[in-house]
Amino acid sequence: MIKKTGSGCLLLISLSFFSLILGIDSVRADDDRDATPEEITRIKQVLAGQGCSFDDDNDVDFELNRNRYEVDDVICSDGKSYEIYLDQNFNIISKRQDD
Repeated sequence: MIKKTGSGCLLLISLSFFSLILGIDSVRADDDRDATPEEITRIKQVLAGQGCSFDDDNDVDFELNRNRYEVDDVICSDGKSYEIYLDQNFNIISKRQDD
């Protein structure tokens, strides 16, 4: 017969909680999808109107949990690189200079 100790139960509970936290993080990572070619075309049009552009090989994601697009490494007319977020209607909602 196996005898369980208090510390053994605590270890089992701690490991279960830790794996739950890791599971939640992996779900959050899957809350993005790649933008479609049509969406990328529209985003390029909007950014061009602001004097900005990005390479075709840039990773453009749609964040499902926030209903917004994320575009990294956008170069604007000031020569600086930005991370730009657009809402689901392709309106710029945030423009942060890359470090």
